[in-house]
Amino acid sequence: MQTINKIDANIWTVEGSKVVFAGAAMGTRMTVVKLAGGELWVHSPVAWNSGIKAFIEQQGGAVAALIGPNKFHHLFLPRWREEFPQAEVFAEAQLKQKVASLADAHEITNQAPELYADEIDQVVFAGNRMFQEAVFFHRPSRTLILTDLLINLKDEHMNPLARLFLKFEGVTFPNGGVPRLYRWFTRDKNPGRAALQVLESWSPEHIVFSHGEAFDIPAAQVIKREFSFLK
Repeated sequence: MQTINKIDANIWTVEGSKVVFAGAAMGTRMTVVKLAGGELWVHSPVAWNSGIKAFIEQQGGAVAALIGPNKFHHLFLPRWREEFPQAEVFAEAQLKQKVASLADAHEITNQAPELYADEIDQVVFAGNRMFQEAVFFHRPSRTLILTDLLINLKDEHMNPLARLFLKFEGVTFPNGGVPRLYRWFTRDKNPGRAALQVLESWSPEHIVFSHGEAFDIPAAQVIKREFSFLK
């Protein structure tokens, strides 16, 4: 049975199958927004299956936008493009360079496109040559939508090497956060600071991300604590 969590009116997270990264098996999660016109905006699509199909059909079945927010979140985009050939595809710049089949996707910039700009804002956390991520803000629900910039994984069923890696990265539940390697390799902090200022100006009340458990403190505290390395 598909696990679906309604965040607020017209916004949901949907749990997907597990993937393995650096030896650690972790769950996946996509965020779905129903835009004012009734079409769906799908962030970091998870593996397509009958449960996902049923959920999309329950929401009207029309997908307007598919979002690839960073260079790691593209595995399931091809199938979604097959299912929804009319959808516009938006991909972060490093992802467009990495995956040839996404070269024709719209590049995600700091300016939301007309398709969803009335409801969703966006900004790119740049300054890291190895990894950057586009983040989004659903204004009606005041929800910040991240992907891998925050991770908070339970590790009790993982192998010892995976648990060691997650501990090193500082992303183990309940004390997860921004991965240590991302913090270390963000050499030019000015673009990150600029993105953080935008993020803070949104004043989100909810935070969703792709891997792990939600934090039990207010969104503003999470942002202040985890992005202090950019100050």
